[in-house]
Formats: sequence, C-alpha cells, structure tokens
Amino acid sequence: MGVLAWMGLRPLAKTGPNGGDRPGMARFAQLEPIRVLWAEWTKGAGTADGLNTWIERTFHASSLRFLTKGQGRKAITALKAMEARAA
Repeated sequence: MGVLAWMGLRPLAKTGPNGGDRPGMARFAQLEPIRVLWAEWTKGAGTADGLNTWIERTFHASSLRFLTKGQGRKAITALKAMEARAA
C-alpha cells in the first residue's frame, strides 16, 4: 500500500448514504422518491425488505440500489400509478 500511496494513488472517499454516482445506475435523486412513494403506498407499514421484494418481482433487480436509471424512472411511474389507483 505504501508504494501505491507513493505513486499518488488515493483510496476513493465515501460520499455518504447515497453511495456515490455510479454510471448507468439509478441516482440518489431517484432512489429517495422511490422510498418515499413506497412509504406512502404502504401507509408507513412498508419495510425495506418489502420494497426490495417488489423491486425484485417487478424489475428483476435484487435490491433498490441495483436499479438502472431507466428502471428507476419506471419504478417511480409505477408507484405513482399504484398510489393513484389506491386513492
């Protein structure tokens, strides 16, 4: 590790709870509305595991963090439609 530091390489810094910007993947700005819409649709009784189960069943991604940008847009649209039908 000392040689790598001497060569100028630095470890990537954590950016906090948003996990950073990953090319091709859904951004934090998409993931947070999905969590909020899920909480609204389940009337606060929904869990992260329940959301991940819905994500896996609907979009074939094992977790919310593995959604692509396109799937993130579709998830937001789907949750808004589910909320509208429930009202």
